[in-house]
Amino acid sequence: MQVETVRQGRCDCGGLSFTVRGEPVHTHACTCTECQRSTGSVMSHSAWFPEAAVAIEGDYTLHHHRGSEHPDRYRCFCPTCGTGRFFKSGAAFPGTIGFAVGSFADPDFPPPRYVLYWGNRPNWLGQPESVPVRAEAEE
Repeated sequence: MQVETVRQGRCDCGGLSFTVRGEPVHTHACTCTECQRSTGSVMSHSAWFPEAAVAIEGDYTLHHHRGSEHPDRYRCFCPTCGTGRFFKSGAAFPGTIGFAVGSFADPDFPPPRYVLYWGNRPNWLGQPESVPVRAEAEE
């Protein structure tokens, strides 16, 4: 019998936490400028789980980063420390909630399937050996 994977993540101050069950339905990393600015890092690493597999506890701020033309796309984060990011990606991944993988602080978390917008990466960042890279997003 296979045991269901349960992962717990949280923001830096602990005011926002989440539990996910099972494996992510999708993972990828991205070096586009939007992801760089929203994470404050050279890339994002995100994982999406079915909504039914997610439990979120604590207060969070919701930000519609794509404006009113995309009300189904938003980011959420702890209002106290600003970390613990999770999000909805609208039609791109319907019925799922995405998470910043770093919020889990889990060295065994599955790697990204690929890295998007590879051309936007910092010049010092070399190509990963085991993860494919793509010039742009999937259509």
